[in-house]
Amino acid sequence: MLEIAKKQRAPEQSPCPKGLLRADRGSFEQLLQGCKVVVADFWAEWCGPCRMVEPIVEELARRFSGRVAVTKVNVDENSDLAFEYGVMSIPTVIIFNGGREFKRFVGYYPGLAREIVKTVESLL
Repeated sequence: MLEIAKKQRAPEQSPCPKGLLRADRGSFEQLLQGCKVVVADFWAEWCGPCRMVEPIVEELARRFSGRVAVTKVNVDENSDLAFEYGVMSIPTVIIFNGGREFKRFVGYYPGLAREIVKTVESLL
């Protein structure tokens, strides 16, 4: 019976792009449409706390490669995206599920990596 249930499942969504991505408006919209789960790190080069979040985002890209799209959005180069998604301070990490915002994390703090991983794993 279990084997029959497994065979009747809908086909899984195609894999997301692998690695850490850099998004602009066009590529960001494509990611939201093409991947079930997207992790977006809104950042800027001059932002100190953003540098502390960077290794977390890099590890997410490795850990969930092909299953989750992990992208960085430079707010200085993509201020329209930052405005559209209500990014008021950086770093801001937004997790999207099915093209919609699921959860957001603002700033850097101890335990941030664990919270993001737990959230992503709950969506897979």
